[in-house]
Amino acid sequence: MVESFKHPEKKQEAEAPKKKFVHLLDEEEVEVKRLDSGDIEDCVKVMRKCAFDVTEVEVGNIIAYGKSFGATVNRMLVGVGLAWPAKLDLESKKITSGESNALYMEDPAVLLAYEGRGVRRILLREREKETIDSKLKYAIGYLYEDMPSGDIASYITEAGSTLEKLYLSENYEFFRTEKGILAFKKVE
Repeated sequence: MVESFKHPEKKQEAEAPKKKFVHLLDEEEVEVKRLDSGDIEDCVKVMRKCAFDVTEVEVGNIIAYGKSFGATVNRMLVGVGLAWPAKLDLESKKITSGESNALYMEDPAVLLAYEGRGVRRILLREREKETIDSKLKYAIGYLYEDMPSGDIASYITEAGSTLEKLYLSENYEFFRTEKGILAFKKVE
C-alpha cells in the first residue's frame, strides 16, 4: 500500500490559467526591404509560385532600377512588388517613351499563406513612397481584366479583384486604354 502525505502548512498553489494556443502567423511581423541583386532568385521563386511567368534576367533588370520592394516574415520573402520608372502621358492616356514622371508598379506577388494580411497594401504604399522620394508625379499600374462599359469604380466595388479594390481604397483613378484599365494616382 502506498501512502500519500499532505502537508497542512503548505497551501495548494492555484493552477495558472491555461494559455490559449496562438497560431504562429498571428505573432509574425511583415517587414519591407528594398530588393537588390542578391534577392533575384528568391523573387523569381515567389513570383512563379504566384503564377508569374518570369526569368531571373527579367527580374534582375527590373530590380536594377532600385525601386522594387519585398515583404519578409522572419527573413523569408513572402511578397514581391516590382517597379520601374515610366512616362505617363495623361492626354493620350498612354505610357510612352521620354523622361520618366511615373513609377510603374507590377502587380504584387504574395504567397498564398500570406494572403489577407495586408502585404499588397504594404508593398503598394512602399512603392508610392519611392515615387515621391524619386520626385516622380504618378504611381501607375495596369489592371488587365476586361471590364464592362460604364463606371470603372462602380464595377470594382461590385466585382473587382483584391488588387483592384486596393487601388480603389487608396484613391487611385482609372481610365481605359488599349492595353486594359490603367490605375494612376498623383502622389506629389
